[in-house]
Amino acid sequence: MRVLILVIIGLCTVAAFAADNPKIEITPESWDFGKVTEPKIQTHNFAVKNLGNDTLIIKGISTSCGCTKAKISKDKLVPGETAELKITFKPDLTSAPGKLKRSIYIESNDPQQSTKIISILLELDTNLKSHIPATKAKPAHNPSVIAQPPKISSKELYSRLQKGEKIIILDVREENEYMGKHIPEAIWFPKSKFDRQDPEVLKKLENIDKEAIVITYCGAGHRSNYVAKKLKEKGYNAYNLDGISFWEKENLPLVKGPKLPPTQEPSIILLEEAYQNYYLLFKDVVWIDVREIEDYRRGHIKGALGIPLPEIATRLNEIPKDKELVLYCEGTWDGGSCEASRSVGRILIKNGYKQGNIKVFENGYGAWENAGYPLEKERR
Repeated sequence: MRVLILVIIGLCTVAAFAADNPKIEITPESWDFGKVTEPKIQTHNFAVKNLGNDTLIIKGISTSCGCTKAKISKDKLVPGETAELKITFKPDLTSAPGKLKRSIYIESNDPQQSTKIISILLELDTNLKSHIPATKAKPAHNPSVIAQPPKISSKELYSRLQKGEKIIILDVREENEYMGKHIPEAIWFPKSKFDRQDPEVLKKLENIDKEAIVITYCGAGHRSNYVAKKLKEKGYNAYNLDGISFWEKENLPLVKGPKLPPTQEPSIILLEEAYQNYYLLFKDVVWIDVREIEDYRRGHIKGALGIPLPEIATRLNEIPKDKELVLYCEGTWDGGSCEASRSVGRILIKNGYKQGNIKVFENGYGAWENAGYPLEKERR
């Protein structure tokens, strides 16, 4: 009898706990556009409903590529309320024909599923490229035009390594990123030193056969794309990896340094909190764009300072210690993580900046741009 009473009390406690929480439901959870035969924008609306008994808060929405955009009609839903999630997909005319899958990540305060993933599927018709206007085609006869380096996924790279293929892997991140974690056998080849034509880095290239497969990687494939392209220009057989953040998501092997204590790690904020609180509400905040200066000049969050990761240590005098700081890089708009801005946060904390004042805007520039929030180009 006593056992039965305890079981009933336990069930009531679980029921009470569940009753006080929001619960997200997305209908449908995936959508197949079928065969796409022309390069026009595809759209579909999903229904986001709160099945719980507390307010559901949509904290952020990101997508696995820049070709996919997502916008929700409401980010706060009372119990029983439904919002419309509009997905738009613009086919990438440079993609190989065949089946494609793209993902949308919805982060909420649902304690049972804080990140909900929905998928969109389609098949690119083999004749899709014939719709590209001839005026936009690059002249095939121009030898000075170097194509973007081919991409390779973490899964494919790992599979090929397991088969024993001879592949050279270059980690183009900064030293503290490399020491924190890196892919086994990866050679430290920092982009910042490569840009400066550092003799130590260039010497590493001397031992690489130009016929060998060379894979470059960073956090989410942005810095490494630049290095891979430059290596292709030099005649190397270079590929760009999707990034160490994707490698880690697949639970693939990593070489890790000592884990930093929580007091040395910056705090993470997502898109809506970054915009609603740190951009609109709090006025005494300094935003810092830690991407490459070329990326900053092309476009950045309005009002942000541009201080690339490699220059942080020498430009600390430009960063106030008495204000809250929001750091961002390219971010998770294509599924990767904001590795560069995390690295900057650790550098600042190590240099005496108050941990509580440092925030990493995890979704990054791509998600901000995707949401239509304020941007500007570098003022001349």
